[in-house]
Amino acid sequence: MLLLSARTGQTNGQTKSPSFQYVATGGGDLAGSSTTYTAHAGSRQLVYFSNDKLTIAATIEVEDISGGVARLKVIAQSYPGKVDRETSERELKSALEREYTYVPLEKLRMPVDRGGVLSLVGAIADKDGNLSKPMAQYPVETEPGQIMLLSPALLRSDRVLVNLEMGAGTGPGLKGNPAVALYAPPEGLFLFALQPFEGAAACNVVHGRADCSLEGSVYTLFSERPITGGVQESKIWVLHMAAYLPSKVGGSLRDREGSMRAGSLHDLLTELRVEESTLRH
Repeated sequence: MLLLSARTGQTNGQTKSPSFQYVATGGGDLAGSSTTYTAHAGSRQLVYFSNDKLTIAATIEVEDISGGVARLKVIAQSYPGKVDRETSERELKSALEREYTYVPLEKLRMPVDRGGVLSLVGAIADKDGNLSKPMAQYPVETEPGQIMLLSPALLRSDRVLVNLEMGAGTGPGLKGNPAVALYAPPEGLFLFALQPFEGAAACNVVHGRADCSLEGSVYTLFSERPITGGVQESKIWVLHMAAYLPSKVGGSLRDREGSMRAGSLHDLLTELRVEESTLRH
């Protein structure tokens, strides 16, 4: 359920930076809508919650992370009924921008133009992904029923396909099959989900590593935090769409940039127009 800026091709020798890990939550008619994000200074996330009654879209830009606080620029706007992601994101360009200095663990309630409720709770991690001591009690670990990828790297055999400095995860109580869509140019789209779905292959998960046998090759997915919650050994399912290209289906992703989105599998298939791309190939 998100679109983030990304830096691909990172190697172990590159310098990492502190991150801001937060949970964005909808309220009112969107109560129960929640998504986990991990961002670095200079990144910008699209937050999008929608149902038949209300849609809230927001951009959250992490301007700086220093001195134990995160400085944010936020634009948030609501729409009656269900509005698609691309339309709501486009209309945000004319909405009011607000700035915040966020102190970790405080609940930030952010005004939403045209009504609605959007809140944020977060924590700051050091360059190695460790939360500072005053914030250690903040529950950023993956919980049962959730799927999360934090700074993921995806390998085919020993070749790195994508290495992203971002995070995406589903919130608690999500209806449907929790999933993360990982776009890895030029390798196409990978859909990871907690439950089996048509055409998907099973992956064995241990903590922050998933091993998959797919298309006659071995794929390995790494995450800086556990991919699933609860039991340490579990399974997720993956579908690879090698021919997927955002420009061919009119999607909002960029062809040459790696990215992730999280949400229910059904919603991701609709937003990314996966069925349409399948028909075209």
